[in-house]
Amino acid sequence: MYFLDKNINKQEGIIRCLSLTMIVMASGLFISIPFFKSAKVEKLDKHESASCMPNLDHLCRSDVKERSWEYIVIHHSATAKGNAARFDQYHKKMKGWEYGLAYHFVVGNGSFSGDGEIEVGSRWKKQIHGAHTANMNCNRVAIGICLVGDFENGGAPKENQFESLVSLVQYLSRKYNIPSSNIIEHKHVHQKATACPGKNFPFAELKTRLLQIASKSSNHKEL
Repeated sequence: MYFLDKNINKQEGIIRCLSLTMIVMASGLFISIPFFKSAKVEKLDKHESASCMPNLDHLCRSDVKERSWEYIVIHHSATAKGNAARFDQYHKKMKGWEYGLAYHFVVGNGSFSGDGEIEVGSRWKKQIHGAHTANMNCNRVAIGICLVGDFENGGAPKENQFESLVSLVQYLSRKYNIPSSNIIEHKHVHQKATACPGKNFPFAELKTRLLQIASKSSNHKEL
């Protein structure tokens, strides 16, 4: 696609090769061996409570006719704290954006929303294009998901937060028939340079997890 960085195909090929899993079907067991030891997700402290995964069919229901989405773009907020309401106010007052919150979804880190809580923006409910990249051609066809946190200067996403992201991306990609190659990081979009969602975001692990889920689903259908 013309709005993607020219290196994305090469990067996608590398990720596909390195995140290839060895799937062994034996005695009804699914065994996967990921190749990314360095792709880590910040583990929950034992005292932190795990969030319950919401019903995504209900959560992602829109108020109007749905658009034909083609891409999913992953972002970080580049802030230690935040939630959809705070970002919405910032985008309205400081950026002057009529529709406010640039993203369609925000996944919390436990600061001003729950750890792993998925917040739905009004752009999604009204099926309005995002404002999450500097490339409007991308914004028209891409679902924007923002994780609260700074994964460039801080650590990786927390476990609950990452699990919610995996579930949300898997749900949306399946619903809108979005291929793995069209699930990208913000920095993959052809625009002014950005590090978003940061060097510590485990993008390869996300792709591996989605591949594992797809493989399990395919195997179950064949049974």
